[in-house]
Amino acid sequence: MIFKQTKYALLPSLLLIVCFFSCQQQDKHRQIDAVIKDFHTQGAFNGAILVAQNGTVVYDTVIGLADFTTKKDLQPDSPFYLASLSKQFTAMGIMLLAQKQLLNYDDPVSKYLPELPEYAKSITIRNLLNHTSGLKDYFESPSLIKPGLTNQQVFHWLQNEKKLNFAPGEKYEYSNTGYLLLSLIIEKVSSKPFALFMKESIFDPLKMEHTQVFEANTTAIKNRAAGFDKNSKPDDYNILTTGDGGIFATTHDLFIWDQALSSNRLLKDTVLEEAFTKPRLNNGTYSDYGFGWNIIEDDTKKVVFHTGGLNGYRTMIWRDLDKKITIILLTNNGDALQMWPVTNAVLAIMGGKKYVE
Repeated sequence: MIFKQTKYALLPSLLLIVCFFSCQQQDKHRQIDAVIKDFHTQGAFNGAILVAQNGTVVYDTVIGLADFTTKKDLQPDSPFYLASLSKQFTAMGIMLLAQKQLLNYDDPVSKYLPELPEYAKSITIRNLLNHTSGLKDYFESPSLIKPGLTNQQVFHWLQNEKKLNFAPGEKYEYSNTGYLLLSLIIEKVSSKPFALFMKESIFDPLKMEHTQVFEANTTAIKNRAAGFDKNSKPDDYNILTTGDGGIFATTHDLFIWDQALSSNRLLKDTVLEEAFTKPRLNNGTYSDYGFGWNIIEDDTKKVVFHTGGLNGYRTMIWRDLDKKITIILLTNNGDALQMWPVTNAVLAIMGGKKYVE
C-alpha cells in the first residue's frame, strides 16, 4: 500500500521549526535584557536600545531617565540627539539628488558654493562624503564652538583658514566641516532649507514621526531626552549646525530607517551600494569610510556602522549586512555609557554565546 503525504502531515514538523526559532529569539531577548539591566545597575547604561535580526525586533527597551534634574523617565518615543549618526542622512540627501541627476559626486564643491576659498577649490562632493577632502575639522577650533553656532559662522571661519591639511583624496581624515558643507549643497541644489528637505525627502516618506532637524526656531521636542554628562550633570546640545549633526530621533525611527535601507525604499540598490563601498585613495589603497558609514569588510562579513558623540549624547547604529543583525544604541548620559562592551555582549548573544552575569 502506498501512503501519500498530505500537507497536514507536515504540520508537526513546521510547528517544531517555528517553536525552535521562537524559543531561540526568546532566549536571546532574555539574555540581552540581563546585559542591559546589569550595565544599568552599574551606572553604565541609561538610554534606549533596539536589537533586530532579519527584520524582526529581538529586543527593544528604554531604561533610565530622560532628565536627571527632574527625574523624568525615558519613554519609548523619547528622541535623542544623534550627533554624527546624522551624517548618514546627509549622505542620503546627496545620493537622492544624484539619483535625480541634479548633481554628480565628482563635481567640485565650488560649483555649488562659489564662495569657497581658493585653497579648497579642488575638493569634490565625493571627497566630502568619504572624509578625504583635507578640510580642517571646525571642532578642532575650540574658540569657535559656542552655543548657537551656525553653518554660516563655520563657513566664515573656513574662508579665513589658509590651507588644507592635505591634498584631496590623499588620505582619510574625519572632518565635520565637510558634512556641514554637504548640507549647504543640499540647500543650494534643492532650493529648500536643510530641515525641510530632510523632512520631505526622508522622514515623512518613511513615517519617521519622531525624527527632526534641530533649528533655531524648533519648538520644544516632546519627551526629548536631555543631555547630561557621565556624572549626571547637565550637558545639553546647544549648537545649530547641520549636516554633520543636528538631528534628533528615536530607536524606533532608526529601525524604520534601517529597514528602508535594506529594502531600497529611497534609492536603487546600485546607487545605495556606493555608500557601503570603500573608496580608493590617490595612492591606490582604500579607506574604510563610504558615504556616511564606516565599513568593516572581509571574507566572512560586511558590517556598516557609525557612532556619534556630542555633549551628553552617545549614539551608535551597527548593521551586519550578511547576518542581518541591527543594533541601535542611544544614551543621554555621556561617557557613562560603556558602548563597546554593551555592543560586544549583544553581538555575542546574537551569535549564540551565553551571557554570564
